[in-house]
Amino acid sequence: MNNIFNFKRFGLVLRKDLMENYNRYMLLFLTMLGIMTIVLTWQSWDYYSAIKRNGSSYVNLNIVLLSYLSIMFGTFGLIFASTFMSPMNSRIKRATFLVSPSSNFEKFLSRWIIITIGYIAAFFATLWIAETLCVGICSARFPDLEIKFLDLTRLTSMGNDWENSEYLFEEDLFMIIISLYFLFQSIFILGSTFWEKAGFIKTFTVGTVIILAFIQLCRWTILFFYEDFSNFTNVLHSFESTHKGRAGLGQIFTPAITLVILVFTLTNWILAFFRLRESEVIKRF
Repeated sequence: MNNIFNFKRFGLVLRKDLMENYNRYMLLFLTMLGIMTIVLTWQSWDYYSAIKRNGSSYVNLNIVLLSYLSIMFGTFGLIFASTFMSPMNSRIKRATFLVSPSSNFEKFLSRWIIITIGYIAAFFATLWIAETLCVGICSARFPDLEIKFLDLTRLTSMGNDWENSEYLFEEDLFMIIISLYFLFQSIFILGSTFWEKAGFIKTFTVGTVIILAFIQLCRWTILFFYEDFSNFTNVLHSFESTHKGRAGLGQIFTPAITLVILVFTLTNWILAFFRLRESEVIKRF
């Protein structure tokens, strides 16, 4: 008998989680839908009102909306990640979770899929509904104007000319931002294995303290080798100008940074799995 992973058993675990937490997931879905609809409609209303009054607007609506949606994607994702251990945040839920006839890996993987892949799918499904509502509302209010849907292809250049086109992120920066999202998401997942209740607040607080301590350590280190920050800045500018003309430097730098971030992300997910297994033993006894 396979005690680590079985597709049929894993499907039952995933189905059980979705059925038991259906109300919570629907609440998150409706919350995202409400906030997205309000933000999209509010920004679009102002934009088309400006066009109605002046004949033009100084803002690029698509870029503005993509900026807000990027922030919401990260914020909602981290909040949702902090609920990773919600099946063990009460005595009854903990007992149900522990007696479930499945392996620790199946329990972890089911939660990981819902928190990671499930959230991404839910976010874009919510975005489609919110965008449809926004276009419908604005079309009714401004019937003589052409109301456009959001152009997600302008999120990143993806090999196109970023400087002369209207994109939100340059391709290399977009790769780093995506990898950073998964890094912070893995940190909140790991934090939830330590704090099953109020995991987001506690993880955010501890993370903020660690980041501030790291920044202060970097500051002391720089001041130890340099008299002031201006000298250190001059060194950075010198390094940038020296390597600016080297072909392929950015092509190496960005994948290297992304790879390092993903290694730390994977490490956090693995630590979260072992922490879940350890927590199960502790809670059982």
